[in-house]
Amino acid sequence: MNEPPGARSVRAGVDAAARDLLIREPFFGHLLVGTIRSVGSGGAAVRLVPTPVAPGLEIGTGEWSTLAPAARTASLKHELLHLALKHPLRGRTYASRQLWDLACDLVVNQLMDVSGLPGAITAGQLRLSPDRSADEYYELLREPFLAACHADGTCNSAVEAIRRWLTGPGAARHQGWPEFNALPSATLSTYTHSVDSLVASTVRRARRRGWGSLPAALVARLESVGRPPEIPWQRVLRLFGATSERTFVRNVLSRPSKRYGTAPGTRVRRRTRLVVAVDTSGSVSTADIAAFFAEIHGMWRRGADITVLEADAEVHREYQYRGRAPAAVTGRGGTCLRPVLLRANELAADGLVYLTDGHAPSPCELCVRPRMPVLWVLTADGVAPDASRLPGRKTRLTRPART
Repeated sequence: MNEPPGARSVRAGVDAAARDLLIREPFFGHLLVGTIRSVGSGGAAVRLVPTPVAPGLEIGTGEWSTLAPAARTASLKHELLHLALKHPLRGRTYASRQLWDLACDLVVNQLMDVSGLPGAITAGQLRLSPDRSADEYYELLREPFLAACHADGTCNSAVEAIRRWLTGPGAARHQGWPEFNALPSATLSTYTHSVDSLVASTVRRARRRGWGSLPAALVARLESVGRPPEIPWQRVLRLFGATSERTFVRNVLSRPSKRYGTAPGTRVRRRTRLVVAVDTSGSVSTADIAAFFAEIHGMWRRGADITVLEADAEVHREYQYRGRAPAAVTGRGGTCLRPVLLRANELAADGLVYLTDGHAPSPCELCVRPRMPVLWVLTADGVAPDASRLPGRKTRLTRPART
């Protein structure tokens, strides 16, 4: 394989950055060591590109040589976070590729120190609140992004920041992402499995040495990696599904149509509509939050239609769970059960699952009665599961959350 001039020096620089990260930030160090790396002559110093077996890092000799050591490390960390969150593998479902790239940068740049990252863009520069998902930023940025692309005379700080990002190193780092969109679905599925395995093994290695200076939002997300749900949700969901009237039709090849005798036939499936409340009060640790979302993912995998309510003394955020935990949760104040029960009654779902430590006034004392079956899922160090003041069924997560 013919490598560009200066490839040996570039490899030495990447190895030096990996050694430094292994000492100071073990998660990034182990992730970098486990990622496939190559040297090219592309326009970006570091970018993600497809390889025959998994996503890999390509280091461009030209730009890499112009960066200071701090900027090199920041560029590597930036791309490693995109890899861990599988951002390039999800872009094909979005109409605007560059808008998706921008939304992903806003998420990643909240999870690291961007002072050394060339062309970094942040949510604050665009006057957006932090701790949102890439999907949310994509929707919020539609109008300013179109204004920035079409140069229609609109001029404000957000539009100008997007224009600088589009013409600078920020957008250049995403040059390899269109190659992922062109891959067959089977290859993307293989890539997803490879990234999941890499991140899970990295978390196991890094956890033994501590998380270092990683932000709490990233630690919470990493803690949920590889943690299977404890509760047998397939059995539990039957308790809630008795009153479900939401159905959908699926084509099946093994069952011909009874009316026409042709294949494919159809089969009616039922979905249980659940409201799942996540206690985000200050008494719940980030590790407990990660455990909560592991259980939510288990419900979702069993076919439940889930509306998540993030709440402490009030409901701060409401959204549909679609297989991905948020980068961070909102709240961290006191606890009151009343707002969640009121909102759940308004949504009229088939059941309510409340993930909490249980340290709060009784809803009975607050004169609120749930109009649906309720399951209280309590943390290992929460109130006793047989507490009569919590109406409904109760269960406990037996594995203590890691801190």
